[in-house]
Amino acid sequence: MDERVIAARLGRAVVTIGVAAVVLVALWAALLAVFDVSSFVGKSPFDVWAYLFSDAPARGVRPASLSAERARADSLAALGTTLVNAAIGFGSGMLVATAVAIGFVLWKPFETAFLPIAMLLRSVPLVAMAPLLLLVFGQGKVGIAVIAAIVVLFPALVNIVMGLGSATREALDVVRVNGGSALTALVAVRIPSALPQFLSSARISVPGAIVGAMLAEWLVGFEGMGGVLSGYKGSGNYGGVWTVVALSVLVSIVLYEVMTVVEAALLARWGPEAGAPAR
Repeated sequence: MDERVIAARLGRAVVTIGVAAVVLVALWAALLAVFDVSSFVGKSPFDVWAYLFSDAPARGVRPASLSAERARADSLAALGTTLVNAAIGFGSGMLVATAVAIGFVLWKPFETAFLPIAMLLRSVPLVAMAPLLLLVFGQGKVGIAVIAAIVVLFPALVNIVMGLGSATREALDVVRVNGGSALTALVAVRIPSALPQFLSSARISVPGAIVGAMLAEWLVGFEGMGGVLSGYKGSGNYGGVWTVVALSVLVSIVLYEVMTVVEAALLARWGPEAGAPAR
């Protein structure tokens, strides 16, 4: 049954990516036409394709000194850097969110002390907080990863806390009656019950990690899609700007759907309803 569930979810993910790409391209072209955006600034999906792959792109798509091969290499290198930064931030954010959520469940004074700080940090716009974080942690991968991790941390924390708290009273009572500690109840009951919320948090946090990494790279201005985007905007390379934005959106959609497949596979094997007849 696991294989059928995974195959079905993989098929839906491929269809979703295709439909999303078609809809985004159609909306993109329609909005450029409706708002009559100048072709010098507003680039169409065809222009982005020409920027990356055409040896003779339409006039103004990219600087004359920049070949398609170089444009493609720069864009893919920037994408690779951003994915690494986002992955570090994503992993760190999920790890911290899980540790803090467990602390909330095991030790209530910890929740009382930490929750106001978390809400305060959450209420401060990331754009305002990011420059300070870069000053504290530096403008390298650590600083960029910290900003990406903060984007991941708070939504994941809320979902994981709800998941750990969703364990049934009857199951917790069984552990308690048999002499189990709060830690035993956490491992045997709360964590398995929280698996769906944990995986859901991971899925929705992937695009956020990419956005956080790009924001930090934009402010640093040296590497990744954010840094390249800042440089392209400053030099008037609007074909490059639209290409970077398109790549970031496409990659976010693809990674989101990849996480849905991973989520389906893990829940089919270890989730609360594992082994139940398919509906």
